[in-house]
Amino acid sequence: MISGASGGPNMLENKFMVTLGTFILESNTTVRLDGPTGERGTDFDWDENFGGMDGSRFRVDGAWRFADRHKVRGMWFNFSRNRSTEFNEEVDWGDETFPVDVTVDGSFEFDIYELAYEYAFLKRENLELSGSFGFHLAQFSVGMSADVDTGGGGGTVEIGDEGDLNAPLPVLGGRVIYRIHRDFWIDAMVQFFALEYDNVDGRLIDTRFGVTWQPKDWLGIGVGYNRFDMDVDVTKNRYTGKLDWVYDGPMIFYSVAF
Repeated sequence: MISGASGGPNMLENKFMVTLGTFILESNTTVRLDGPTGERGTDFDWDENFGGMDGSRFRVDGAWRFADRHKVRGMWFNFSRNRSTEFNEEVDWGDETFPVDVTVDGSFEFDIYELAYEYAFLKRENLELSGSFGFHLAQFSVGMSADVDTGGGGGTVEIGDEGDLNAPLPVLGGRVIYRIHRDFWIDAMVQFFALEYDNVDGRLIDTRFGVTWQPKDWLGIGVGYNRFDMDVDVTKNRYTGKLDWVYDGPMIFYSVAF
C-alpha cells in the first residue's frame, strides 16, 4: 500500500462527493409501442431510422458518508434527443400507422434516478470495497408525429402517438475505490437487476469505471467509461411494448469533495 499522505482530499473519508459528467456515446435503441386494444406494433430501431440526434446527455452522482463504512448514494442520468426523418416502410406505432415518404418527427427522453445504500465490507488505508442495494426510477418517454395526406385533395392531417413509463427497479451492486498515487483515484462500479413484477419483465446492467485527479476539495477532473444496458417488456399504464436500450462510451467529469 502507498502512503495516504496527500495535499488533496481523501475519497475514503470525505463525507460528501458530487460528480457531474457528460458523454461521448453511442446508443442502440429498439422500441415497440403496441395498440390500445392489443395490436402488436412494429419493432423499431430508433437509432437506425433517426440516426445521430442532437440532445443532452449528462450524469450527476452524489454520495453522503454518514458513518465510517456506511454511505447513501444518489444519481441522475438524462439522455434526450429529437430529430425528423422519412421512413422507407410503414411503421405501426400505438394506434397509428406511419406511411413511407412523409416527414416524421421523433422525440426520445430517458431519465434515471437512483437512491442506494452502500456498505464497505473491506476498508484499508487506500482501498474500499463496498456492496450496495437501492432503487432506480426509470422515466421513459418516446413519441412520433407526422402530417399525412388525407387523399382526394382533402389536405393533410396530423397523426401521432407516444408512450411513457415510470418503472421503479431494485438494483444490487458492488464498488471499489482505490488510491493509485497521491491525488489519483480509481472508482469502479457495477449494478444489475433481473426480475418480473407488476407487468414489467426485464433486466438492467450498469457499469462505470473512472480515474479521478482530485488535488483540492473543489477541484477534481476525471475520465471514464459508462455502459448501460436495459431490456424490458412492459404492459403498464401508457406504455405497452418493448424497450431495449444500450448506451456506452467515454465520459469526462468534474467532481467536488468536502
